[in-house]
Amino acid sequence: MLIRVQRYPLAWFPSDNVLDFERHIDGIFQKLMDTRPGATPTGYPAVDVAEHENESVIVVELPGIRKEDLKISLHDGTINISGERKLPDPANDAKWLRSERRTGKFTRMLTLPHEVKIDEISAELADGILRIVLPKAETARPREIQVK
Repeated sequence: MLIRVQRYPLAWFPSDNVLDFERHIDGIFQKLMDTRPGATPTGYPAVDVAEHENESVIVVELPGIRKEDLKISLHDGTINISGERKLPDPANDAKWLRSERRTGKFTRMLTLPHEVKIDEISAELADGILRIVLPKAETARPREIQVK
């Protein structure tokens, strides 16, 4: 039995090569940015954003972060979550043999998907999970329009 394997799609578009090249260049620059001393690694801390009918919820993984070491601000439709994870000091007679936990300062900036009621924003840090609730402004909520 002879099996034929086709490695390329039947339809080829010149734009495919341009998009592949752009992704490749973006990946190179992203790696360069992540290797700078003191740079915050991309995607750290991990963030999930969910939109509901009346609000959006941002969930951020922050194990080992105390609320005193965390700052959240909102400006021009962008929420900024920043803080610092500090490495605990080893015992007096110990030295680090291996340390894989991310430490140092971090910042995540997210553009909000809608206008929010600023006075009703809430944030809670529990068990290393930060949960920010962003209630939608009345102008951002979906409305049903009656046809006359």
